[in-house]
Formats: sequence, structure tokens, C-alpha cells
Amino acid sequence: MYKDLDTENDFTISKDDTYQQQLRTIASLPDYDRVPEDRFLERFYASLSDDKAPNNRVLPHSDLFYVRAALEARFPDRKFTMDEVRMLVEEMYGVTYS
Repeated sequence: MYKDLDTENDFTISKDDTYQQQLRTIASLPDYDRVPEDRFLERFYASLSDDKAPNNRVLPHSDLFYVRAALEARFPDRKFTMDEVRMLVEEMYGVTYS
């Protein structure tokens, strides 16, 4: 059944290449270009280690992050807030995110 199974060579865990390490580093940097209210990941991770109630542990829907990234790629001189993105998505497509 396990004939010709070379466990030493068949089950290797690949290490992150340099590009993946750089992406992880960039993704974990604080985003000081945004207003503090829109630094969701920083607030979320900070809230995990504090003693406050979990009511501030809400992240926007991931679609909104993609829409914001697309808008900012199209208009590089402009930073969009999540409230603006929510409003635009609702206005253009009739989709409401809470």
C-alpha cells in the first residue's frame, strides 16, 4: 500500500520566498496615510489584547476593501474612507453593507 513512498522527499514544507516575506511585512505596517477611524486592522488587532468589551472588533466586509483599492488605483491622489466607499457602492449598485 505505501510502496515507493519516500516521506523524506514527498512531505516538505516550503518556506516563504523573499517576495512573500516582503508582502507580509508591508501588510503588517501601520497605514498612517489613513484617518485613524479607517485603520481597521490596527484597531482590530489592538482590541484583541486589551481588556475592553469586544464591541469594537468589527471589520468592514472584504468587498469594501477591494472597491477602495480599485478606486485608489484609479485616483492615486485620493484616499477614500470606508464611509465614502459604502456610500458609493450603495449609490451605484444598491448594495448596503452594515
